[in-house]
Amino acid sequence: MRILLLHVPAGAGHQRACEAIAAAFHERGLQIDVTVKDALIGGNRIYRWAFTKGYIRLIHSFPFLWGIAYYLTDIRPLNGLMQRLHRLSNAMHGSRLSSYLIEKKPDVIIGTHFFPMEVAGWLKSRGKITSRLITVVTDYQPHALWAAPGIDTYVVASPEAGEELRKRGIPPDKIKLIGIPVDPKFSFNGTRPELVKKLGLKEGTFTVLVGSGGAGTGPVVALVKALCESQEPVQMLVVAGSNTSLFEKLVRMKPSLRHPVHVYGFINNMDELMEIADLVVSKPGGLTCTEALAKQVPLVLVAPIPGQETNNAKTMVSMGVAVWARNVQAAAGWVQKLRNNRPLLEEMRQKAKEQACPDAAARITRLVMP
Repeated sequence: MRILLLHVPAGAGHQRACEAIAAAFHERGLQIDVTVKDALIGGNRIYRWAFTKGYIRLIHSFPFLWGIAYYLTDIRPLNGLMQRLHRLSNAMHGSRLSSYLIEKKPDVIIGTHFFPMEVAGWLKSRGKITSRLITVVTDYQPHALWAAPGIDTYVVASPEAGEELRKRGIPPDKIKLIGIPVDPKFSFNGTRPELVKKLGLKEGTFTVLVGSGGAGTGPVVALVKALCESQEPVQMLVVAGSNTSLFEKLVRMKPSLRHPVHVYGFINNMDELMEIADLVVSKPGGLTCTEALAKQVPLVLVAPIPGQETNNAKTMVSMGVAVWARNVQAAAGWVQKLRNNRPLLEEMRQKAKEQACPDAAARITRLVMP
C-alpha cells in the first residue's frame, strides 16, 4: 500500500501533523510505503512564496488584513463563489501536484492543508485518480475552504468543527472526531528531574514556556520583558523557531533580564520543554494547543492571528484549559495569577488531560489499516 501525506509550508504546524501521522504508521511496523511531501515543491515560485514568506510577513506586519481576508472568504452565502475561485487558483498553480498524483497513483492521500486536498478531490471527482482521500483539519474550527468535493473522510478536533462542516454540506458519516495529530512522543511522560538536569534548569522554580510558532512570530520580546518584571522567581524557556533575528535579539537581552531565560531556535524536543513547563504562553496555533493538551499543561494565549487562531483561542478557553490575554501585560498578569492559584492551575491541567487526544495520529492510521 502506498500512502502519501501532503502538507504546505504555511507555518510549521501542517508539516508537523503530517510527520506525526507518518511516525504513527512507522510505530505500527506496517509493511507500507509512507511518503511525506510538501505539496508546493516544484510548483509556481510566486505561489510558493505567497504561502511561505508572504503569509508570514502578512500575519506579522498586517494581521488585520489577514483577518479581513479570512472572514470575507468564510461567509457561508459566498461558499459557492469561493470554491469556484479556489478551483481556478488551484488549476493555475496546482498543475505540478496534479501531474504528480496522477503519475504516482497513491492508494491513500492524507492532507493537513486544504490546498492539496482540493486538488486531489477535484482529480478524484473527475475520475483521474482513485485514491482514498482523508483531510485532517489542523485547527479547531474549519474555514470554508476545507470543504471540497471528492473527499472521503474529514478528521476534526472538536464537535464544533464537525458541526461547521455539516453546515457546509459535508455528510455526517464522512466526519470523524479524532483530534489533531501530534508526534507520538507527546504521549510519553519523562522524568522531570532528569529533564531539568539535562536542560540545565533549576529544580523547584516556576517554569514558563514562551512559544512563537515555527516561524517565530508574535510579541515574544515584549512578553519576555513583561514576565521578567515579576518579583517572584521564575525561569523561562523561550522558543524563537526559525526566526534567527528574534533568537539573536533574545540572546543579547539575557544578561540584562532579572530572571533566567533559556533561548532556543527551531527545536525537535518541544515535548521535553512542555513536560517540565508549569505554563505555556503562546499564540494559539492548532498544533501548539494540541501538543500542550497532550502534555497536560495549561495555556495563556496571546496575540492570535485573526481567523483560525482566534477560533482556536475560543475553543481552548471553552474547554477550560486556557485563558486569553488581550495584550502582553495582561498575559504577564495571568501568569502571576495562575502561579499564585495552584488549585486553579491544577484544575486546568486536569481539564487538559480530559480533553487531550494524544493518540490522534494512531487513530488516523487505523482509518486506513484497522
